[in-house]
Amino acid sequence: MSNYQGPAVLITGDVEIDVVATLSGGRAELAEWGGSAQTDRATEEFFAAMEGDHATLRLPDGREATVLAKRTAIGSGRLKISGVGPLPF
Repeated sequence: MSNYQGPAVLITGDVEIDVVATLSGGRAELAEWGGSAQTDRATEEFFAAMEGDHATLRLPDGREATVLAKRTAIGSGRLKISGVGPLPF
């Protein structure tokens, strides 16, 4: 099991938002992973645009992965995400 908790950037369209990502997943070859992204800087419009759409999650070392927003908790600044493809951590 792999885990990552720390800074990341969530990118959708031309918008980049700094987040704290909490991620976990199995072995890299299984490509099943997910977690959450927390921010206090995003607007409700950003979260609405993210829900059900693909975005890019970038870690501080430059590794990137595609994520899918599973659901949002309105007003909390928290976005639940599932990874698409190999683990970025």
